[in-house]
Amino acid sequence: NYRHHSHTFHKQWYQRRVRGPFAIASPVRATMNMLRFCGSLAVLVAVIAAVANTYCEKRSTQYERSTHGWDKCDENGLACCYYFNGSVILYSHNYHNGTYNPNTHCEYIIDIDWDCNLVMCVEIDMSLAQGSGVMIKTMDTSITYKGTKTPFNANLNDNSASVMFTSEDGGGEDNKWSMGMVCVPKTDYRSVCEICEDIADQQLAGPEGDEVFKFIED
Repeated sequence: NYRHHSHTFHKQWYQRRVRGPFAIASPVRATMNMLRFCGSLAVLVAVIAAVANTYCEKRSTQYERSTHGWDKCDENGLACCYYFNGSVILYSHNYHNGTYNPNTHCEYIIDIDWDCNLVMCVEIDMSLAQGSGVMIKTMDTSITYKGTKTPFNANLNDNSASVMFTSEDGGGEDNKWSMGMVCVPKTDYRSVCEICEDIADQQLAGPEGDEVFKFIED
């Protein structure tokens, strides 16, 4: 009996080791495991779809696309969407004047190499008018800045993010914001402070003219 049980145990162990997690004795259990796996995959796809269902996706078919996205200004306010696949600094509209548009609904999508993490570098003296807000979203993180809330820099631990900016009545004097999104290889162990310090001068210099972004120079 001992030899029989020992043989059976080693046979089952070998099947699991060689054939993988679905190689089990019972076909019913194998089917159940496969269903669990497919169910988990479906949940993952649903989560990805939920994150991807952004303002950009909802509106992108309505406007003519440019190199990095689209924007549209009409009687309903300013709507825009931009896509980037590299390290970039984002700026509010009319950054140099400090008076961004009222009724703005804009999204900036950053999607970089999978072997990088995004480090977020926020302008320390950013100023938002009442009713304005900036929201940063990744698969696992959601950060919102409104009014005089003190910003902070952070490693987002993800290679893609969505930055959404909305305003109601717009800004008065000196209402503006900027945010660097830096691709940092996962093998680069520099601190967030070091990374943000490296781009500080470029960020504070502002964009070229009325642009709302600037790619980060090496």
